[in-house]
Amino acid sequence: MPTVATISWYVNFQSAMSVIPKEWGELDSTAGLLYELGWLLLMFVVLGSLLVFQPFFFDVKITPIRLSGSIFLGVVLGVLLVVSTMSERARRFWEIHEYRFGALLVFSLLFQTVLRLVPTWTLLTGITVSIVTVPGRIAIYLQARTE
Repeated sequence: MPTVATISWYVNFQSAMSVIPKEWGELDSTAGLLYELGWLLLMFVVLGSLLVFQPFFFDVKITPIRLSGSIFLGVVLGVLLVVSTMSERARRFWEIHEYRFGALLVFSLLFQTVLRLVPTWTLLTGITVSIVTVPGRIAIYLQARTE
């Protein structure tokens, strides 16, 4: 039998989830576009600050090979991310809260592991992905608005 604390937690969890726009999965949603651009900006700021301040638990050494390789990898991943947002199947997947939570949890754990193993590649690739994805997502939004 659920207790009052369990029910209270569930209600608070559902109200916190209402921050995500209901029409987030639609390509022509202005609120969804701003929501995604906000996350990309946050990603850019956090990864950029890690690159600049270099916390004590990893050391970033930028070499021309690492820079060019991570930029290439970031462009490829950014384009794949933009193309995947156009998929109806991918959008339906992200609409389910449990799947979204699980996928983001696994992604964050993998990201932390990769960041610990290869910090330079991870930071530079992540920054490149966040930069490449913004114009692609805006282009998809504008195309969906004209249709």
